[in-house]
This record gives sequence, C-alpha cells and structure tokens, in this order.
Amino acid sequence: MNFTYETDRLILKICGEEIAEDVLVFDLHNAKEFEAVEPIDVDNFYNLDHHRKFLNYEYKQMLRLSVVRFWIYRKEDPNTIIGTVSFRNIVKPIYSACQVGYKIDKAYTGQGYCTEALRAGINIIFSNLEIHRMEAFVLPENIASITILEKLGFKREGLLRDKIIIKGTPRNHYLYGLLKEEFVE
Repeated sequence: MNFTYETDRLILKICGEEIAEDVLVFDLHNAKEFEAVEPIDVDNFYNLDHHRKFLNYEYKQMLRLSVVRFWIYRKEDPNTIIGTVSFRNIVKPIYSACQVGYKIDKAYTGQGYCTEALRAGINIIFSNLEIHRMEAFVLPENIASITILEKLGFKREGLLRDKIIIKGTPRNHYLYGLLKEEFVE
C-alpha cells in the first residue's frame, strides 16, 4: 500500500503528527458541524498537543494495518486539508472486515469530494488488504451521509440503539454494510 494516491480532483495521503497544526485548523473550522455528529471530547480535543498525540498513535496503528486514515487535499490546493476518510478496527482474517468513517470541510460539501475520496479509499482497502466487508454507522437524520453510502453500494442492515454518545447523549445509528462484491466503483 502506498502513502499517497490521486483521483481526478483529489490527493489522498497517509500522514503522521507533522500535519497536526493543519488538522487542528480543519477541526476548529468545522467544530460546530463535526460536534453534531461525532463523539468529541471538547475539553481536550481542540489543542495542538492532543492532535499530535492522536496522529502519532494513529500512524503507529497504521503501520500495523489496524487503522488506515487518508487526509484529503484538492489537487489545486495540495497544502489544505478538506477532509478525511478512515478505516478502523481492521480485523483479518477471521472477520475480514473494518469500519469506515469520513468527514469533509463544510466549504466543500455537496461537490462530490467526499464521495470521490471514499470511493478511492474503499477501492484501496479492498485491493490491498484481505477485507471483504465494511461497516459504517450513521445518524438517521444524516441524509447526506446516507446518500453517499448508498451511492457506493452500502446497504442499511439495521438500527443500533444508543450506539454512540454524542454531546453526552446516547444516539441511535443506522448500521450500513458493504460487501466487496457489492462495491460500486
């Protein structure tokens, strides 16, 4: 697996703590939107030291292929993060599965960037790792995310009650699953 990939409009990079300042800027710029759908510990989250430690930890997990995170950049602005696509809890060979997550800067929603990056990331993981299933958890009211998942072939498999705590409240999430042979490239 490579550390950098390109699509028609995007560059996807695996990075470490060297981009901590850029990730912090990305998260601060989108704080309101991300806090509405993610389990963020706001007391500890928005500081550079936290981001450095998290990126370092995640990079070490990537070297073990238990996590793969791509940071998304536009080709026309290769120094500004506009999103991320991650594959977590990569378990093989028995389960041969992982969980997928993604987010895009609010300035770039509705332009197909998230779909393009997620499609590329899924293809990379299916092609390079012994994975046959991906799962995604999504809030029932997050129609934009549901649309992206279904466009790529994910199927709604059920409702997970009180699955993830967001802003101190357990929230229901749909479980979406994608089998390798169902992926819409």
